Amino acid sequence: MSRRKILGLMIIGSCLAATTAQAKDSVVGFKVEEPSASSAERLMAPNPEAPKTAKQSVVGQKTLKADKKAESEAPPPAPAPEVKAEAPKETKTAGYDKGFFIQSADGKYKIVFNGYAQFHLEYDREEGKNNVGFRVRRARLAWSGNLAGKSLTYKFQIDLVNFKTDLLLDAYINYKFYPSLEVRFGQQTMPWIRQHQISSSNQEFVDRSLASNEFLIFHDTDSDKDGVPDKRIRNGRDIGLMIHGKPFDKKLEYQAGIFNGSGTNSVNINNHMVYSARAVYNIRGQAGYEEGDYAYTEDPALYFGSSGNYFVSDLTNDKVTQFGAETGLKWKGLALQGEFFYRNTKPGDTTLTKTNDFGYYAQAGYFVVKKKLELAARASMVFLEGIQNDKGEFQAGLNYFILGQYLKMQTDYSVLPTNTKDGVQTAQKWRLRLQTKF
Repeated sequence: MSRRKILGLMIIGSCLAATTAQAKDSVVGFKVEEPSASSAERLMAPNPEAPKTAKQSVVGQKTLKADKKAESEAPPPAPAPEVKAEAPKETKTAGYDKGFFIQSADGKYKIVFNGYAQFHLEYDREEGKNNVGFRVRRARLAWSGNLAGKSLTYKFQIDLVNFKTDLLLDAYINYKFYPSLEVRFGQQTMPWIRQHQISSSNQEFVDRSLASNEFLIFHDTDSDKDGVPDKRIRNGRDIGLMIHGKPFDKKLEYQAGIFNGSGTNSVNINNHMVYSARAVYNIRGQAGYEEGDYAYTEDPALYFGSSGNYFVSDLTNDKVTQFGAETGLKWKGLALQGEFFYRNTKPGDTTLTKTNDFGYYAQAGYFVVKKKLELAARASMVFLEGIQNDKGEFQAGLNYFILGQYLKMQTDYSVLPTNTKDGVQTAQKWRLRLQTKF
């Protein structure tokens, strides 16, 4: 054998011997210990806590079963109430609401049509002469509504009785910027006498007071050369521009405007304007613009106001300044109302002296039968300076509301004393009115 082979065999043998010795040492080092008696006793001895634990487990299981049984026997909880979504309110596109109306579904465009008529039986006794007859005092139709929203409104009103003279009464548009600021342009009622701010369909008497009509007069030319200027009674309307509003939660009302001064359906004759303004403070509540207390106001409504205007008379060029004051109360069927007027006239004819005129009216009404039967009384006086005569009016009235203001009967009796150069002359008037309104 060669030396290399012998050397390899020797190395292999050494490795085998070392491996055998190591295995023997491992077997000898492993020792299986038998369990001691104490350990066996501990394993075999009963655990004193075991019965408790088992008992608790059994009790727990019983409790769990009882709870489950109770749950199964308990009535089911009441279902939560179903919250129904509110259905959107339907907007009527046509119908009746203080007049017949047609409007768009969103309410931005609307037109309302209404009107009223007043039929009279009249008796007058003046200077020993009697006059009696029937009369259609008013027959009015009105169209009003809004355009492109609630802020822009309009009104047109005609009177068929005055078809040939003053057919058109109202024709204006109104824009509401805020409750405290609105602008109105067109032919409209001027801000002056309160009684003329109230519709003739809502009056407590058959006609307005003597003083209210007197202080709407323009003193024009003296056509018959008797030294007394002709008088043209306006209906309280003119063409112009007015701002108005109700600020401070409607505690204050104001109106101020500039107008032609020539009355309805007329251009400006003398290039002078009428400047007129009015303000009212509602001390308590809202009396509204309806004579009498048909609404039967539960809480007292009390107001006080003042007004004034300045104009130059159309033909005589008289410079006229007027002031007024108003007050009233409404409470549970009782209505009190009154106004005072003052007028200063500086004649256009410099040879004449200026004059000062005064006037007033005071009226009261009470519903002896709620919303059905009202008794009323009124006194009115006009004190005219100069050659014109002082005048008076004393009235008693009775109003029967068949269907509110929509169908009512009114009657009043008046005594009208007038001062003349021959003494006091007294006229008498009796009126019966039937009013229909829609």
